Amino acid sequence: MALAGCGVVGGGVLPRLLDRPDIALVGVLVQTPGKFRSPAPAPGLLFTDPAAFLAREPDVVIDTLSDASVSLALIRAALSRGIHVVSASKQAVAADVEGLSALATATGATLRYSAAVGGGVPMLETVRLARALGPIRRIEAVLNGTVNFMLNRLAAGHPFEAALAEAQAAGFAEADPSADLTGRDAAAKLFLLSRAAFGPGARLPDRVETLGPDFQPGPAPVRQLAVADSVGGQITLAPVAGDPLFAELADAGNAIRITLADGRVLSRSGLGAGRGPTAGSVWADLSDLLASGVGAGTNGAEL
Repeated sequence: MALAGCGVVGGGVLPRLLDRPDIALVGVLVQTPGKFRSPAPAPGLLFTDPAAFLAREPDVVIDTLSDASVSLALIRAALSRGIHVVSASKQAVAADVEGLSALATATGATLRYSAAVGGGVPMLETVRLARALGPIRRIEAVLNGTVNFMLNRLAAGHPFEAALAEAQAAGFAEADPSADLTGRDAAAKLFLLSRAAFGPGARLPDRVETLGPDFQPGPAPVRQLAVADSVGGQITLAPVAGDPLFAELADAGNAIRITLADGRVLSRSGLGAGRGPTAGSVWADLSDLLASGVGAGTNGAEL
């Protein structure tokens, strides 16, 4: 195994790797080795160059990088070598999911990215389950834990900057929270869910609202609500009074409601951000991969 990135998410995956005697960790890709926190792998396993990192010839690359462009390049390079990939980078996967899926198929590698959507909530798995039951009519979801945390704090009377600082201190928001606040993070996640629900013709949302300092909470709870059907999708700051699935989401909660064409409804909720939930989702993908014989030529992007 090789781990790319050791920040919020990767730092939660690394101890699990080090605690498993049956898993050989052959490399950890980091930006600044000197800033590495405990527990740390042997110094000879730390790399700053992706090419040298991949030259270790791992069976699986676990991608938790925060830079989407670096992540995408690494995923492509790994898949092209037939290396299986588990990724938590929704921006990277959403940028070229069709190309990455085709590359995985061509090389017999597996691409899994459940951790890219929903943190600790198995959203992609729930969509795939729903689709197995019949055609899906509509998806509604709260997909960004940072924004949900902030909206709850804003509703409680906290100033915008204070709410953001609290989200960062809690480990929900990155140092640069722009992807969360502009809705880009939720848009990429909704695109991946839409692709799983409606097929390869899914598009990025055509309307995305931003949460900024000018936001004024009202008496009704507001959520960053992602909605999609087979035609398109949108990310809006919408009141959800009377809808307990979304209105009662505390802290960094995420939730999804899937309505099938026959009227049946599936829903899930849970913690959608932070080291523990997302690292747990990465580990679940990795465990599934190991249980299946490390992919055995299965294209996980289609699972």
